[in-house]
This record gives sequence, C-alpha cells and structure tokens, in this order.
Amino acid sequence: MKYQKYEGIIINRHSVKDGDRFFTIFTREEGKISVYARSVRSTKSKRSASLDLYNHIKFEVSAHGQYKTLTHVELVSSFREGKRKLTDISRLFVIGELINSFLPEEDPNLEVFDLLLTALKNLAHFETPEYLVRFKKKLLIILGFWNDDTPDQDIDRVIESLLDRQLRSSENLTLN
Repeated sequence: MKYQKYEGIIINRHSVKDGDRFFTIFTREEGKISVYARSVRSTKSKRSASLDLYNHIKFEVSAHGQYKTLTHVELVSSFREGKRKLTDISRLFVIGELINSFLPEEDPNLEVFDLLLTALKNLAHFETPEYLVRFKKKLLIILGFWNDDTPDQDIDRVIESLLDRQLRSSENLTLN
C-alpha cells in the first residue's frame, strides 16, 4: 500500500453502494484520476463538505495496485461565488464535461490545470456567453485541436465532431 498526496479539482462524481462515491479529479500531478471514497455520503462524514463538484482540494489517497482510495481531504477553495447563479452552474457543468471528455486518465497537463483553475476563479465575474467560448477555444488550442482559420461561432461544431456526440451539459444551457 502506497500513500500519495495530490492537489486537484473535482470534475465528476457518481454514487455507489449506500454511502460511497467515485470521484473524477483533475490533479496537478497526474492529470485526471479516479478515486474511491468510502462513507462520504454518510451524515457523520467530515469529508463530504469538501468533496463538492468543482472544489479545489488537497487530498491523500492510498493506492492498492491501480485503485486509489481517498484517505484525507483538505478544501483549498470552493469557488462559492461561481456556484450561486444557475447560469454559472450551467457553465461549470460544460467546463467539467469538456475536461472529463478530452483528457485521458493519468496524463498530466499543467497548462490545462491552470486554465481550469483560472476559469473557476473568474467564472462569477463574467456574465457574458463569450467567457465560455474563450474557455473552449483556449482548451482546444492547448490540446492542439484548434485551427486558427475556424470562426469562433463554429466552436461547438468542432467540439461535437471531436467527441462524436453532442455535449450533454450544453443541452440545458441557454447562454451558449
């Protein structure tokens, strides 16, 4: 059993069993990783408040082969301002889906991590739909998918062609 420390942002979660959850966390050190957390849905869990979607956390895991189990978590920032309005929450889900869809497991990308962190810090300060377009464009540029000849209004078409599907989170987004 090996213990590892990480810094990351929670981009996805799903519940298993009665009180357990799997989290997808985009880390500075290893990129996107999956972590199993026991009993975090319990009312007695001290970790549950820190494990909200799009929280910036420092955490420790114990690794058993390829499986990682959460042992300790410390909240760095909850980005509370960006989670107050429905439009901001919708944009958060689009950002999370893009990161989760485009980046492979355990492939670190510090530039994307910094872009995500900056987007979460500034989300509440920008009311315009162009903010999300700028994020999408910067992400595609970093990942090498953007052609400068493509007009910005075609960005969703480019993303959907790369994913071979429509973005799930943008179906309910009225700003885009």
